[in-house]
Amino acid sequence: MVRPPNDQTGMGPKRGIARGVAVFTTSTSDLTNAVDGPLANSYRLRQWSLTHGVVLTDDYASLEALDVHLDEWSADSSHHEQVDLGNEVGIYLGNVIVKNVAGTRWRVWPNGHPVISLPSAGEMDVIAMVGQRLMGAYSSLPSIYATASATRD
Repeated sequence: MVRPPNDQTGMGPKRGIARGVAVFTTSTSDLTNAVDGPLANSYRLRQWSLTHGVVLTDDYASLEALDVHLDEWSADSSHHEQVDLGNEVGIYLGNVIVKNVAGTRWRVWPNGHPVISLPSAGEMDVIAMVGQRLMGAYSSLPSIYATASATRD
């Protein structure tokens, strides 16, 4: 899900309906602050994780701890009432990347979908990547983080 920048096609993930999470702001607002504001908190995910014995500390180690429990939590249908794992883990992963990988930042596509902008001028749709992880099609949260770290040059 690492995409080159400036997809100018009329349709596709940037122009269609936002998947999972959408950020809407005014044309004059700073889009980075919109994602860093309420979404950066990850309150519901932090509460869910804490109740299940995992403390989220916004670093690589917490991604490892979270990843270990993700399949178990996803199989527990009670999470649907308390936390949206795909979206909230995607936002949390994105925030950990932005906080710890130099040169990365949140970017919002025209349809409101937040992605991570990489220093290499590519983008990572971390929410879609976490969705794939939950479906068994992507290896791990630490590997997504490693992909972001490796693209900084």
